[in-house]
Amino acid sequence: MLQTLDAFLKKWILRLKIFSLLAAIWAVFFSVFTLMGLRAGFEYDDGLAFSTPAFKSAGNLEPGSKDYWNAVNRSYKLERTKPAVWLTAWFFKAFGFKTAILAQRDPAGSDSLVQNWKPLAEDFFFSADENQTYELLEKKPFTVYFAASDAGIIQARKAGIWAVRIRKGKNSSLPAESTPRKFKEPVLPLSEF
Repeated sequence: MLQTLDAFLKKWILRLKIFSLLAAIWAVFFSVFTLMGLRAGFEYDDGLAFSTPAFKSAGNLEPGSKDYWNAVNRSYKLERTKPAVWLTAWFFKAFGFKTAILAQRDPAGSDSLVQNWKPLAEDFFFSADENQTYELLEKKPFTVYFAASDAGIIQARKAGIWAVRIRKGKNSSLPAESTPRKFKEPVLPLSEF
């Protein structure tokens, strides 16, 4: 009976030591990365979210108009979050990175969309074109940028940021060109789903 109790206690004390060691290692990484101010950016359309349904919901409106972007941004509930990308974003956040989302959209009607992503991302940036995306990436001290489009990878490379490719979904109807490994960039596994 005493041997069983002794074995039980030793097993749980060992588990507690392992857990404490892992928690201490995580705390060191979290503190260092937070103090360094490291940032991870994620492209929204076809990156963090499969957003084709939101764009299709605004099909009758004139593309580029305020009404069009208002309809697209308010249809965020039709979009589907990509699990591999979402988990990657939470992984970076858990290790002390400030996470940000970049969308090449007009911000009209985006208050609910931004609020929906608030737990994950400290910042949600909207850019009108690729040049404005480049300026955002260069101005903010990003360490890594996850992008689905070739333009996103190019802008990250121009800004001197480590770029990682997110695969575009097969059913995506968005026009942004996406050619994985075109620039010899790493590709996030299972990111097309």
